[in-house]
Order: sequence, then C-alpha cells, then structure tokens
Amino acid sequence: MNQPANSPDLPFPWRYVIAFLVCVALTGLAILITSRLHMPSSVMVVIILGMALIQVILQLTLLLHASFKDERWVRLAALLGGTLIAVIVIGFTYLVMSFNSAVS
Repeated sequence: MNQPANSPDLPFPWRYVIAFLVCVALTGLAILITSRLHMPSSVMVVIILGMALIQVILQLTLLLHASFKDERWVRLAALLGGTLIAVIVIGFTYLVMSFNSAVS
C-alpha cells in the first residue's frame, strides 16, 4: 500500500541530506583549489572535472532519481549530458581565468 509523502511513519531521508552536503563540499573544495593552491592550470582543470563528474553522478542518481532501473540509453544520455555541461562550464571558466587582459 502506498503511504502519503507526509506520513509520520516514513524515515527521514538522510541520503538526500548527505548527497546535498557532499555536493556543497565538492563545490567548496573546487573553490579552495582554484583560489588557494597554486598548481598548473591543467592539473586544476583535471581535478575540478573529476569533482564535477562525481557531482553529476551523485545528483543524477540520488537527487534526481535516475536509477539503474531506467533504460540503459536514458542513463547514458543523462550521464553524457551532465558531463558535457560540466566540461563546457569548466572549459569556459578556464578560458575566463586564463584571459590576461587589463579590463577594469
């Protein structure tokens, strides 16, 4: 029998809270890496792309309910789409960071 969403018998959804906190921590870590650590740009991009991929997988599986019960092509398309967006965002961020102009 289906229980309503606001039923007091349902356990607290800790996995959503943990997934959210991990995503926030990964975003904060990416900001720390770019602002505090002085690494070569290519190393920073690889590290941040890895963290972005982890966030995409976490958000698709836990927060957006894309499960392994879905059809295989739907999962693949969602993962590739999220990865493409992450690559584009990080690529443009890298382009902006490496643009050495005296804009004031």
